[in-house]
Amino acid sequence: MNLLAQTESTIVADEPRRSFAQALLDALPMAALVADARGRIAALNPQAELFLGWSTASIQLHPVHDILECRMDDTGEPADDCPVTRLLSGSTLEPEGRMWVRCRDDNLRPVQFRCTPFPTAGGTGVILTFKDLTRQLELERDLRRLACIAEESPIAIVELNADGNMIHANPAMMQLVQRFGFSSEARPAILPAEIIQLTAQCLKQQNELAGVEVQLGDTYYEWKLTPVPHAKLVRGYGIDLTERKRVELELVDAKIRAEAASAAKSEFLANTSHELRSPIHVVLGMADLLAQSDLSEEQRMYLKTLRSSAEGLMTVMGDILDMAALDAGSIRLEADSLEFHAFLRKHIEPWVRRAQDKGLGLQLLINKGVPLKVQCDYKRLGQLLNKLLSNAVKFTDSGQIVVEADRGAICSKTVRRGKKKAAAAEEFSLFVTIKDSGIGIPRAKQEAIFSCFTQADGSTSRSYEGAGLGLSIAKQLVELMGGRIGVESEPGQGSKFWFTVPMAEIC
Repeated sequence: MNLLAQTESTIVADEPRRSFAQALLDALPMAALVADARGRIAALNPQAELFLGWSTASIQLHPVHDILECRMDDTGEPADDCPVTRLLSGSTLEPEGRMWVRCRDDNLRPVQFRCTPFPTAGGTGVILTFKDLTRQLELERDLRRLACIAEESPIAIVELNADGNMIHANPAMMQLVQRFGFSSEARPAILPAEIIQLTAQCLKQQNELAGVEVQLGDTYYEWKLTPVPHAKLVRGYGIDLTERKRVELELVDAKIRAEAASAAKSEFLANTSHELRSPIHVVLGMADLLAQSDLSEEQRMYLKTLRSSAEGLMTVMGDILDMAALDAGSIRLEADSLEFHAFLRKHIEPWVRRAQDKGLGLQLLINKGVPLKVQCDYKRLGQLLNKLLSNAVKFTDSGQIVVEADRGAICSKTVRRGKKKAAAAEEFSLFVTIKDSGIGIPRAKQEAIFSCFTQADGSTSRSYEGAGLGLSIAKQLVELMGGRIGVESEPGQGSKFWFTVPMAEIC
């Protein structure tokens, strides 16, 4: 009884000490494991239970090495000399270091450990504290990878202090330093001459500076300067632009030569317009004379084909020559006075007959606001109307075409002086629409049709004659006269082309 009483008394006396020790263990900011003198697990604190996935009760009195399988790296077999085992056996051991431990999920995880011996009633125990290094090792691997990228990068990378002095450089930068040397201020010559001011600006504003170019002979470099966070340093990245600059110069030279060739071509066509048109005029004239002769029905059919083909060729050649003249800038506007209503009616008449030949109706509407007498370049205005009317008749197979002229806004009032008296002229905007019931134009193609050699559908060039220049010429003529042109259309619902040009009403 005395022995039992003594044992109970000892247990009661040790309880406060055990509670205190457990409280200290639980309060530690890192994972901690307590092993007894035989290397068996005596206790885990909550951080160790969370990290390892084991509770104290489930692994208590199990050998530390059987549970943790401690090893010095994340490959190979567990080391026979576990830090706890070696410490308890009296072997020499660094008190702290790195190792990998096996967790309950069977994953090996890196830790920073420290072994601390302490006396117990049965001998020397060990407190093993450790910290998870998983994230730290990942960051270290990332840093090594980034450092490797920087070292192997063909882009020159340099770090500069606040005075613009080089602190670090990768091999690509050092090659440039060896190649181009240093400036008179003992800084790499490949850096911008104003590097001190740029570095100061970059650090002050804490913003990157990009697009700083340096030229050394035939070599071009572009620098981007970026402030290094939490350091009074600037990191510079240099990109070799030499090849790009060479290509750009070649493209500019090629563009200049192409524009010169195009201008020469346009000027040649514009200057030889008469020589190119004359033979076709002769063909048409001879066809007219031949038509007055006594011909058989078959011969007249041949003559009709001849004339139709010559007129088609004349139209295409006329478009090409007009485009060349516009490109060469050889067309000049000439303002003439004319009876405007009469001009419109007379100009529409030939197109009325052409429309009737296709079974179409063609109507002209002149609103009341349109002046009777105006001053404008009637030749260019007539040419513009011809292009739009030709387009409407060509792409309309049934229905009708309506041409409507209206008066737009007043621009200004001027006084035009003739030989005998001054005439007041009020400038206004003429607004003309040409609406047809033809095939229509998809919305996505409406802008392209005003480009050279373009039709809304490439297949239409086989169904409808023409080189695709008419609307391009119309657009250039409108712009030459200071106006605008556009179209409203839906496939299968016809088209409405419109233009507005300034002209003067003669009072």
